[in-house]
Amino acid sequence: MPGNTPWSGSASDKLYLQSGEFSATLKTSLSVTGVDTTPAGISWDGTNTPWIGDQANRLYLQSGQFSATMKTSVAAADNNPSGISWDQTNTPWIGFQSDKLYLQSGQFSATLKTSRAIGIINAGPTGIAWDGADTPWTGVTTNQKLYLQSGEFSATLKTSFSVAGVEASPEDVSWDQTNTPWVGSASDKLYLQSGQFSATMKTSLSVGGVDATPLGIENTNRLAAAEKAAPAERLRLLIGVGR
Repeated sequence: MPGNTPWSGSASDKLYLQSGEFSATLKTSLSVTGVDTTPAGISWDGTNTPWIGDQANRLYLQSGQFSATMKTSVAAADNNPSGISWDQTNTPWIGFQSDKLYLQSGQFSATLKTSRAIGIINAGPTGIAWDGADTPWTGVTTNQKLYLQSGEFSATLKTSFSVAGVEASPEDVSWDQTNTPWVGSASDKLYLQSGQFSATMKTSLSVGGVDATPLGIENTNRLAAAEKAAPAERLRLLIGVGR
Protein backbone atom coordinates (compact mmCIF):
# COMPACT_ATOMS: atom_id res chain seq x y z
CA MET A 1 0.00 0.00 0.00
CA PRO A 2 1.68 3.25 -1.06
CA GLY A 3 2.17 5.92 1.54
CA ASN A 4 1.43 9.63 1.58
CA THR A 5 2.96 12.25 -0.70
CA PRO A 6 5.15 15.03 0.65
CA TRP A 7 5.76 17.73 -1.95
CA SER A 8 7.22 21.24 -2.03
CA GLY A 9 6.12 24.42 -3.75
CA SER A 10 7.99 27.65 -4.38
CA ALA A 11 5.00 29.88 -5.15
CA SER A 12 3.92 29.80 -1.48
CA ASP A 13 7.34 28.68 -0.15
CA LYS A 14 5.85 25.68 1.64
CA LEU A 15 6.33 21.99 2.36
CA TYR A 16 3.09 20.03 1.86
CA LEU A 17 1.84 16.58 2.86
CA GLN A 18 -0.79 15.20 0.49
CA SER A 19 -2.85 12.19 1.48
CA GLY A 20 -2.12 9.01 -0.48
CA GLU A 21 -1.41 8.94 -4.24
CA PHE A 22 -3.19 11.31 -4.77
CA SER A 23 -6.31 12.25 -2.86
CA ALA A 24 -7.41 15.86 -2.72
CA THR A 25 -6.82 15.89 1.03
CA LEU A 26 -3.97 18.14 2.14
CA LYS A 27 -2.94 16.79 5.53
CA THR A 28 -0.59 19.59 6.57
CA SER A 29 1.78 22.26 5.33
CA LEU A 30 4.64 24.37 6.68
CA SER A 31 5.87 27.74 5.47
CA VAL A 32 9.66 27.92 5.04
CA THR A 33 9.73 31.51 3.77
CA GLY A 34 12.00 32.61 6.61
CA VAL A 35 14.53 29.89 5.71
CA ASP A 36 14.50 29.59 1.91
CA THR A 37 12.09 31.07 -0.63
CA THR A 38 12.64 28.31 -3.22
CA PRO A 39 12.07 24.87 -1.66
CA ALA A 40 13.05 22.90 -4.75
CA GLY A 41 13.01 19.28 -3.57
CA ILE A 42 11.79 17.12 -0.70
CA SER A 43 12.31 13.63 0.72
CA TRP A 44 11.48 11.51 3.80
CA ASP A 45 13.81 9.39 5.94
CA GLY A 46 11.17 7.70 8.11
CA THR A 47 11.51 10.28 10.89
CA ASN A 48 12.45 13.67 9.43
CA THR A 49 12.10 15.61 6.20
CA PRO A 50 15.17 16.39 4.09
CA TRP A 51 14.55 19.22 1.64
CA ILE A 52 16.67 21.41 -0.58
CA GLY A 53 16.57 25.15 -1.21
CA ASP A 54 17.57 26.87 -4.43
CA GLN A 55 17.52 30.39 -2.99
CA ALA A 56 20.09 29.83 -0.20
CA ASN A 57 21.70 26.82 -1.96
CA ARG A 58 21.43 24.53 1.05
CA LEU A 59 20.37 21.03 2.12
CA TYR A 60 17.97 21.12 5.07
CA LEU A 61 16.69 18.56 7.58
CA GLN A 62 13.29 19.52 8.99
CA SER A 63 11.91 17.72 12.03
CA GLY A 64 9.04 15.31 11.36
CA GLN A 65 6.28 16.06 8.82
CA PHE A 66 6.56 19.00 9.52
CA SER A 67 7.47 20.72 12.77
CA ALA A 68 9.03 24.18 12.73
CA THR A 69 12.26 22.71 14.11
CA MET A 70 15.18 22.89 11.70
CA LYS A 71 17.51 20.09 12.78
CA THR A 72 20.47 20.92 10.55
CA SER A 73 21.55 22.30 7.20
CA VAL A 74 24.65 22.37 5.01
CA ALA A 75 25.73 24.46 2.04
CA ALA A 76 25.36 22.72 -1.32
CA ALA A 77 28.31 22.45 -3.72
CA ASP A 78 26.16 23.81 -6.54
CA ASN A 79 24.51 27.20 -6.98
CA ASN A 80 21.24 25.64 -8.17
CA PRO A 81 20.47 22.53 -6.06
CA SER A 82 17.14 21.21 -7.24
CA GLY A 83 16.38 17.76 -5.83
CA ILE A 84 17.12 15.60 -2.78
CA SER A 85 16.60 12.05 -1.50
CA TRP A 86 17.86 9.63 1.20
CA ASP A 87 19.34 6.13 0.87
CA GLN A 88 19.29 5.30 4.62
CA THR A 89 22.97 6.21 4.93
CA ASN A 90 23.75 9.15 2.66
CA THR A 91 21.96 11.94 0.81
CA PRO A 92 21.66 11.91 -2.98
CA TRP A 93 20.92 15.36 -4.42
CA ILE A 94 21.01 16.99 -7.81
CA GLY A 95 22.65 20.17 -9.10
CA PHE A 96 21.02 22.05 -11.96
CA GLN A 97 23.94 24.44 -12.56
CA SER A 98 26.69 21.80 -12.76
CA ASP A 99 24.44 19.11 -14.36
CA LYS A 100 25.48 16.56 -11.73
CA LEU A 101 24.15 13.88 -9.42
CA TYR A 102 25.77 14.24 -5.98
CA LEU A 103 26.04 11.93 -2.96
CA GLN A 104 26.52 13.81 0.31
CA SER A 105 27.64 11.93 3.39
CA GLY A 106 24.97 11.39 6.05
CA GLN A 107 22.44 14.11 6.98
CA PHE A 108 24.62 16.11 6.43
CA SER A 109 28.37 16.11 6.76
CA ALA A 110 30.47 18.37 4.57
CA THR A 111 31.88 15.28 2.84
CA LEU A 112 30.87 14.87 -0.78
CA LYS A 113 31.23 11.13 -1.38
CA THR A 114 30.83 11.09 -5.15
CA SER A 115 29.27 12.87 -8.10
CA ARG A 116 28.32 12.01 -11.66
CA ALA A 117 28.14 14.48 -14.54
CA ILE A 118 25.01 13.86 -16.61
CA GLY A 119 24.99 17.00 -18.79
CA ILE A 120 25.59 14.91 -21.91
CA ILE A 121 22.23 13.20 -21.20
CA ASN A 122 20.30 16.23 -19.99
CA ALA A 123 21.72 19.69 -19.40
CA GLY A 124 18.97 20.57 -16.92
CA PRO A 125 18.58 17.87 -14.23
CA THR A 126 15.89 18.82 -11.72
CA GLY A 127 14.90 15.95 -9.41
CA ILE A 128 16.33 12.78 -7.87
CA ALA A 129 15.33 9.72 -5.82
CA TRP A 130 16.71 6.35 -4.70
CA ASP A 131 14.77 3.10 -5.10
CA GLY A 132 17.07 0.81 -3.09
CA ALA A 133 19.21 -0.16 -6.07
CA ASP A 134 19.15 2.59 -8.69
CA THR A 135 18.68 6.35 -9.03
CA PRO A 136 15.60 7.77 -10.74
CA TRP A 137 16.04 11.40 -11.82
CA THR A 138 14.30 13.98 -13.98
CA GLY A 139 15.54 16.43 -16.57
CA VAL A 140 13.89 19.40 -18.18
CA THR A 141 16.28 21.40 -20.39
CA THR A 142 17.57 19.03 -23.08
CA ASN A 143 14.31 17.08 -23.10
CA GLN A 144 11.47 16.32 -20.72
CA LYS A 145 12.27 12.83 -19.45
CA LEU A 146 12.28 10.48 -16.48
CA TYR A 147 15.61 8.63 -16.19
CA LEU A 148 16.85 5.59 -14.27
CA GLN A 149 20.59 5.68 -13.54
CA SER A 150 22.32 2.54 -12.31
CA GLY A 151 23.42 2.59 -8.67
CA GLU A 152 24.83 5.67 -6.94
CA PHE A 153 26.05 6.49 -9.61
CA SER A 154 27.44 4.39 -12.44
CA ALA A 155 27.64 5.73 -15.98
CA THR A 156 24.96 3.23 -17.03
CA LEU A 157 21.62 4.76 -17.94
CA LYS A 158 19.19 1.87 -17.51
CA THR A 159 16.17 3.48 -19.14
CA SER A 160 14.44 6.77 -19.86
CA PHE A 161 10.93 7.86 -20.74
CA SER A 162 9.71 11.07 -22.36
CA VAL A 163 6.86 12.91 -20.65
CA ALA A 164 6.97 15.90 -23.00
CA GLY A 165 3.48 15.14 -24.29
CA VAL A 166 2.12 15.41 -20.75
CA GLU A 167 4.29 17.98 -19.01
CA ALA A 168 6.79 20.59 -20.22
CA SER A 169 8.60 20.91 -16.86
CA PRO A 170 9.07 17.63 -14.95
CA GLU A 171 10.68 18.81 -11.71
CA ASP A 172 11.12 15.82 -9.39
CA VAL A 173 10.56 12.08 -9.08
CA SER A 174 10.11 9.40 -6.41
CA TRP A 175 9.20 5.70 -6.09
CA ASP A 176 6.48 3.87 -4.11
CA GLN A 177 7.82 0.28 -4.57
CA THR A 178 5.55 -0.21 -7.60
CA ASN A 179 5.02 3.03 -9.48
CA THR A 180 6.71 6.39 -10.05
CA PRO A 181 5.29 9.58 -8.57
CA TRP A 182 6.60 12.71 -10.26
CA VAL A 183 5.73 16.40 -10.29
CA GLY A 184 5.44 19.03 -13.01
CA SER A 185 5.51 22.80 -12.63
CA ALA A 186 4.14 23.73 -16.07
CA SER A 187 0.76 22.05 -15.42
CA ASP A 188 1.00 22.33 -11.61
CA LYS A 189 0.32 18.63 -11.17
CA LEU A 190 1.35 15.55 -9.24
CA TYR A 191 1.59 12.51 -11.55
CA LEU A 192 1.75 8.76 -10.99
CA GLN A 193 3.48 6.84 -13.79
CA SER A 194 3.27 3.06 -13.95
CA GLY A 195 6.46 1.18 -13.05
CA GLN A 196 9.92 2.48 -14.01
CA PHE A 197 8.65 3.60 -16.57
CA SER A 198 5.74 2.38 -18.68
CA ALA A 199 3.66 4.70 -20.83
CA THR A 200 0.66 4.21 -18.53
CA MET A 201 -0.32 7.29 -16.55
CA LYS A 202 -2.19 5.91 -13.54
CA THR A 203 -3.44 9.19 -12.10
CA SER A 204 -2.69 12.88 -11.65
CA LEU A 205 -3.83 15.67 -9.37
CA SER A 206 -3.81 19.40 -10.01
CA VAL A 207 -2.33 21.36 -7.11
CA GLY A 208 -2.33 24.78 -8.78
CA GLY A 209 -5.01 26.00 -6.39
CA VAL A 210 -2.64 25.27 -3.48
CA ASP A 211 0.73 26.19 -5.01
CA ALA A 212 1.33 27.27 -8.60
CA THR A 213 4.96 26.09 -8.67
CA PRO A 214 5.29 22.52 -7.34
CA LEU A 215 8.96 21.52 -7.51
CA GLY A 216 9.56 18.50 -5.28
CA ILE A 217 7.82 15.17 -4.57
CA GLU A 218 8.32 12.09 -2.40
CA ASN A 219 6.40 8.98 -1.34
CA THR A 220 6.64 7.92 2.31
CA ASN A 221 6.71 4.26 1.22
CA ARG A 222 9.73 4.68 -1.06
CA LEU A 223 12.07 2.47 0.99
CA ALA A 224 9.46 0.59 3.02
CA ALA A 225 10.67 -2.86 1.94
CA ALA A 226 14.23 -2.09 3.02
CA GLU A 227 13.10 -0.44 6.26
CA LYS A 228 11.09 -3.49 7.35
CA ALA A 229 13.55 -6.15 6.24
CA ALA A 230 15.92 -8.09 8.47
CA PRO A 231 19.51 -6.72 8.37
CA ALA A 232 20.82 -9.21 5.75
CA GLU A 233 17.76 -8.77 3.55
CA ARG A 234 17.90 -5.00 4.00
CA LEU A 235 21.52 -5.02 2.78
CA ARG A 236 20.49 -7.14 -0.23
CA LEU A 237 17.74 -4.66 -1.08
CA LEU A 238 20.00 -1.65 -0.72
CA ILE A 239 22.75 -3.01 -2.95
CA GLY A 240 20.32 -4.56 -5.42
CA VAL A 241 21.51 -8.18 -5.19
CA GLY A 242 19.10 -10.56 -6.88
CA ARG A 243 17.10 -7.69 -8.38
